[in-house]
Amino acid sequence: MNTFNGFTGLYPLSKTLRFELKPIGKTLQFIINNGILEQDKHRADSYSQVKEIINEYHKAFIERGLTGFELKYNNEGKKNSLLEYFMYYNIKNREERDKNTYKQIQNNLRKQITDRLSKDEAFQRINKKELIQQDLISFVETQPNSAKKRALVEEFRNFTTYFSGFHENRKNMYSAEEKSTSIAYRLINENLPKFVDNIQVFSKVMGTEISKKMPQLYQEFQKFLNVENIEEMFHLKYFSSTLTQSQIDVYNAIIGGITSDDNVRIKGLNEYINLYNQQHKDTKLPKLKLLLKQILSERNPVSWLPEKFDSDEQMLTAIKQCYENLSERVFGNTSLRLQLELLGDFDLNGIFISNDPQLADISQKIFGNWGIIQKAIQTKIANCLPQKRKESFEDYQERITKRFKSFDSFSIGYIEECLSAVGIPSNKIEKYFSDLGVVNNRIEQKENHFVRIANAYEEIRDLLNNPYPMEKRLSQDKAHVEKIKQLLDAIKALQHFIKPLLSGGDEPNKDERFYGEFTALWNELDQITPLYNMVRNYITRKPYSEKKIKLNFENSTLMDGWDLNKEKDNTTIILRKDNLYYLGIMNKKFNKIFDKYPGSTSDEYYEKMEYKLLPGANKMLPKVFLLSKSGLDEFNPSQEIRDNYEKGTHKKGINFKLEDCHALIDFFKTSINKHSDWKKFDFKFSETSTYEDLSGFYKEVEQQGYKVSFRNVSANYIDTLIDEGKLYLFQIYNKDFSPYSKGIPNMHTLYWKMLFDEQNLENVVYKLNGQAEIFYRESSLEYHHPTHPANQPVMNKNQSNVKQESVFPYDLIKNRRYTIDKFQFHVPITMNFKSNGVNNINQQVNECLQHADDTHIIGIDRGERHLLYLVVIDKKGNIKEQCSLNEIMNEYNGNRYSTDYHNLLNRREDERLKARQSWQSIESIKDLKEGYLSQVIHKISELIVKYNAIVVLEDLNLGFIRGRQKIEKQIYQKFEKMLIDKLNYLVDKKKEPNELGGILKAYQLANKFESFQKMGKQSGFLFYIPAWNTSKIDPQTGFVNLLDVHYESTEKAKSFFCKFDSIKYNTSKDWFEFELDYSKFNQKAEGTRIHWTLCSYGTRIETLRYVSKNSQWDSVEVNLTEKFKEHFNKYHIDIHTNLKEAISRQIEKNFFEGLLHLLKLTLQMRNSKIGADIDYLISPVADDNGIFYDSRSCDPSLPANADANGAYNIARKGLWILKQIKETVDLKKLKLTISNKEWLRFAQEKPYLND
Repeated sequence: MNTFNGFTGLYPLSKTLRFELKPIGKTLQFIINNGILEQDKHRADSYSQVKEIINEYHKAFIERGLTGFELKYNNEGKKNSLLEYFMYYNIKNREERDKNTYKQIQNNLRKQITDRLSKDEAFQRINKKELIQQDLISFVETQPNSAKKRALVEEFRNFTTYFSGFHENRKNMYSAEEKSTSIAYRLINENLPKFVDNIQVFSKVMGTEISKKMPQLYQEFQKFLNVENIEEMFHLKYFSSTLTQSQIDVYNAIIGGITSDDNVRIKGLNEYINLYNQQHKDTKLPKLKLLLKQILSERNPVSWLPEKFDSDEQMLTAIKQCYENLSERVFGNTSLRLQLELLGDFDLNGIFISNDPQLADISQKIFGNWGIIQKAIQTKIANCLPQKRKESFEDYQERITKRFKSFDSFSIGYIEECLSAVGIPSNKIEKYFSDLGVVNNRIEQKENHFVRIANAYEEIRDLLNNPYPMEKRLSQDKAHVEKIKQLLDAIKALQHFIKPLLSGGDEPNKDERFYGEFTALWNELDQITPLYNMVRNYITRKPYSEKKIKLNFENSTLMDGWDLNKEKDNTTIILRKDNLYYLGIMNKKFNKIFDKYPGSTSDEYYEKMEYKLLPGANKMLPKVFLLSKSGLDEFNPSQEIRDNYEKGTHKKGINFKLEDCHALIDFFKTSINKHSDWKKFDFKFSETSTYEDLSGFYKEVEQQGYKVSFRNVSANYIDTLIDEGKLYLFQIYNKDFSPYSKGIPNMHTLYWKMLFDEQNLENVVYKLNGQAEIFYRESSLEYHHPTHPANQPVMNKNQSNVKQESVFPYDLIKNRRYTIDKFQFHVPITMNFKSNGVNNINQQVNECLQHADDTHIIGIDRGERHLLYLVVIDKKGNIKEQCSLNEIMNEYNGNRYSTDYHNLLNRREDERLKARQSWQSIESIKDLKEGYLSQVIHKISELIVKYNAIVVLEDLNLGFIRGRQKIEKQIYQKFEKMLIDKLNYLVDKKKEPNELGGILKAYQLANKFESFQKMGKQSGFLFYIPAWNTSKIDPQTGFVNLLDVHYESTEKAKSFFCKFDSIKYNTSKDWFEFELDYSKFNQKAEGTRIHWTLCSYGTRIETLRYVSKNSQWDSVEVNLTEKFKEHFNKYHIDIHTNLKEAISRQIEKNFFEGLLHLLKLTLQMRNSKIGADIDYLISPVADDNGIFYDSRSCDPSLPANADANGAYNIARKGLWILKQIKETVDLKKLKLTISNKEWLRFAQEKPYLND
């Protein structure tokens, strides 16, 4: 039985096919002579300038729209006012309910802003053609250089679709959602907290002698102000006046001061605060915060940073300017450095660290462990939130974790308190920052960040202060590039070091004295970010350019559609000759050359496509038959039909009458048969009585209203048109159309050919769409001799290839495609054109799986020794296949070739690491990884069909655990996305077109992709599971380590060992046994097997840094039992006595540290040796037959190595999912989330063996 029988033609998909265009005959000559390229190059340049004009229009629109607008101020209990915001903002310890209310108030305030803007009449046109054709023209009339700007805009009067993507991007600014790119987010989420903080700071300022300066300040700024005194600007109601950029500027000028046009400095409040603080060092005031600029207004560049670097000298000048600015304002001894060194003088309960990966990073740097800080905080939370009476331990832990994640940040004071509560000395976090990043241990020594920056600058001082030789290229000067990078890296490292202190920004009890200064310093330091990116991009720029321009051939509607009636307008045709395809573009002046044309009078002819489409039947039929005067005259609808149509009785609703709907359908059917054009479609309609409404009829019209045929046209006629410059003709080309092409064509070629295949046209699956595009990319590389000349041996890169070298009869040129001008053709198509469009197939999949009896499960895991590992199991958990995906096998011409991607990627990573030291441009690893993933997905797809299998993957949304996996999150997510794309439309190229899985009956085994967040736990036959304890679990017994064996203190260690039921040496087996009941240690095993006996069976690999080896990591294999004997002997303990009692009598720290270390090794299931192929999994627990699982010697039905074990257990979690599906009566209530308890019970009890 094929599980996938019902999974074809489920929903339509759009795809853009890409080909090269090769000019035929004199086509290129006429393109150049007629100025086609120059026109569109000019338009491409103008496009960038008009985008800036549109940006200016948006800024003016925002300014106009928000001027005079007031957010709701009074509290009416609707969670939509500034007063409510102020109240909830100032709640010091917000509970979950308070946080939700606070979020709701933010949401409602944002919505007020977006409603104000979106209800403006001009907003309705802001992303439509009228913006270009009307509004922008009016707008530029009031601008400087209006004539020039008007001319630029007019260039696009008939080319408004150029800006479709740009409009879509700008539309995001007007979103009410919590998006950092939106206007409302900038004002409510970013500026409003600063404004509220400033209210509180200002009240402190007014309690000092600075208050006497207010009249003077008001007088100096009076011409800019719309208030009667400065105090009004620090009242909550005034926030509505700071929504526009012009008023943000005024507000910021009051705070930061301003330099007048005649170069006179007018002091702002912060300058008065500075003077005050110099005179009152014991009662310093916090500074006020500047508001962020309105969206788009912040695009004004840093004054010393050009839009792009045109020379080495310009780049070096920018680096020098940046360093000098930061030296003066940030690196000096009295600024950021002093603030960090004196961190303890501030209120540490008012300085916050973001609750994100930065918190774990700090934990790792201080304690050498990512989770120490998190664990301490969660312990504190647990003390405040006791376990409920009927709450399971797992649910309780989940509640604690959820509570931890609900905090956006934690104060340093609170973190220190949590650490102290678990026995860690206080001031660790404060010292981490006040030490300025100093590292001083036996492994590593580093000076503080400020010294590192100063030293890096000294290395490069001469380069920055002397002209760089014009005849040299800095990008080739590795030594200097490395020094530039070291300086910029050192500054970025400081930025990364202090970034956690930024926190969320809306904590109510912040230390304003700290943040008033710190925020301003951060904004200064953040100038390094654009500079860093520009310098890196400049130095590592490719020797070629990817830049391309869109070609229009003087026609704004070029290729908008292919319909025969629109050929004159869209000036494009498709031709076919000798199984090759051609794109013809008519010279705009000769757009009637195919109104009449000679057919073939000889063997030499082209076939011209004649394309007919009846689009949008729901609008087109009424328009043609009922709403146009010519239609009424020609098709003569009865008065009753016309009256009923006007009343709307044919539409679903309260006035709907089925008989009127059927009468209208009959009229449409009759009229279609009379229509001179549409009757050629030869429609085969259903009986009228079967339609429940008009939508079913319209769908039939659209599905059958598509027809493609070919008509012969004389080759001589086409050649003449080309020679006379009336037709530009291109061959539609890729390597599959080459006379030297071998093997099976790629999918783009197969899709393209199938568009015109009779098998497809009989019952359309593939439909050709309009809106195709042509692009032109100029050559950007010169070459004077080939990389590998013809007939010269070339070494094969693939070391697995039997052939060590190859010989080609033609020259090989590296990056050849960039050495010649290229025309490119992008053409959209629809696949499964007639499908109903059910994008979510989960219910159908689950119903299928519920009744299938031959389903297998494919588990895939990211490995440490393997890029990806794959295991296939049957419904009894038996392994059918297990394999590493390091090496990919391919067949070509009967020969098998293997590619070791693991080694390839390792080599490329090494190259990247070396190149990273000097920013040298190297061959991209991205392409190699994508090539690898493509091969992997092909193999997985084959296995899915072979085994009728579901695929189980780890759920990235549950958190991507740090580890030593070869595939990082970004690449793994790309793998998932590529796999879904493949399963959306899975074609086996080797099958016949109409065969199941062939090109006309492609499998659709996954849902249409929207986003990873919306995907949930299932996408068709793909399932997502938590990766918890899939790798380090005994596949035989289900044992996992739930003990915490790190050393804290002698007393805690002694107490730990006293909890074991017994600790003894088994003389007959020659190993030590630790009998335990998990419930005595913790509740993690609640509801699962709790009694285990740990044995010091076998060997383990111990990995440590060895001082004798320059602190490098190294691994040694140790015999556990012998190590235990040595340890007990060292402390004079007789192993034949009661070891538990002997351990309880010990008092030395070293004894317990050593014993815990040996127990940790015992529990260490995965064992890998650095620099060797040794990597095995071994269990400390024997199964019912007394056998310990050891991947080196286990049965082939068990995982062959540690990475295989991960994939095997991911597959077994898939087996649990299958069990859920089969046992669930109502699939709409299907539970796919497996808890930790359920997983352990499933792995330990193996209920599937009894099914």
